[in-house]
Amino acid sequence: MSATNLIGDCKIGEGTLLDKSAIIGYPCKSSQLDKRTLENSAGATLGANCIIRSNSVIYENTILGNNVQTANNVIIREDVSIGDGCVFGGGAIVLAGAKLGYNVRAMEQTLICEDAVIGNDVFIAPQVSFTRGRQMLGAFIHAGRISENKANDIENKYADPTKASVVIEDDVRIGANSVLLAGVSIGKGAVIAAGSVVSLDVPENHLVVGNPARIVPTNPPPT
Repeated sequence: MSATNLIGDCKIGEGTLLDKSAIIGYPCKSSQLDKRTLENSAGATLGANCIIRSNSVIYENTILGNNVQTANNVIIREDVSIGDGCVFGGGAIVLAGAKLGYNVRAMEQTLICEDAVIGNDVFIAPQVSFTRGRQMLGAFIHAGRISENKANDIENKYADPTKASVVIEDDVRIGANSVLLAGVSIGKGAVIAAGSVVSLDVPENHLVVGNPARIVPTNPPPT
């Protein structure tokens, strides 16, 4: 293990390799604003035999299992849980509160939104995006044109705030440049064709294609 930037009480498993430019335990926004410092962190936990490559940042209160790998410039935000054997391509981003099972492949420049739940053996092709909301009201909130409570009321028409933002069950494959909108659930073994925009739930072992995505009956699982 090289002279990586470890912030807070980080726990690093045996055999894990950390590039010297990686940052582990980076404080979340609330920690920075509360203490007005970048050194106040609860730390992060990495399992055994992980490889964290250059310029990747793992935020505080995040847990990585064993044999997790990042390419360069990967960002994994706070309160994220990642299972064994997951791999992240260059520029991939996992936002706060997401939960990933084991053997998830999230390829180059994927964006996994806040509070997403992803099962096991899932493949996510390059430049796939999950969205936390549908109405894009962040700038209006910041400008004082709408209250955060009102914005939440609008968003809650599309996604239950008590549930995960996007749910991906086991064995799902998602093609490049697809977009999954807030509130959708993708059933086990489903396939999302490249370039699809998914706004509705997808049953297990079905294929969806297009913008807006439409369901093609039954997608036999690979043998």
